[in-house]
Amino acid sequence: MRVTASALLGLVLGVLGALVQWWSPALGSVGLPVGAVLVVVVVALVARACAWWQGSRLGAVAVSVGWLVSTLVMATTSRSGDLVLSSGVQQEAYLIGGAMVLAACCGFPLLPEDDALATAATGPAGPTGSHGSGHG
Repeated sequence: MRVTASALLGLVLGVLGALVQWWSPALGSVGLPVGAVLVVVVVALVARACAWWQGSRLGAVAVSVGWLVSTLVMATTSRSGDLVLSSGVQQEAYLIGGAMVLAACCGFPLLPEDDALATAATGPAGPTGSHGSGHG
């Protein structure tokens, strides 16, 4: 159930991201890609939140797959010739950057899991354990 919810959330974020990523307010004569950066950051945070929610990296993978599917659908031309996510430097940076950030989110381990593994490997008292330093 949680995997499906995460994938649906990724689908929704992909659709909304395709509609928002074009926003780039001008600072003088330079357009700042605020929309693309904002969407990628939000998707990354949601992917990590879903991973923690599920207690597994599968949550981030589900969000990533949902985002990628809906974003790629928005980047293809419809039968009527409409295109939501057009080609351009900003749009390509959004697609490639989003995919790279989500791949990183899927690869990062969960912190509580790392703490449990470290405790199991070294014991609750740390690397020296309760055996002392051997002097004595």
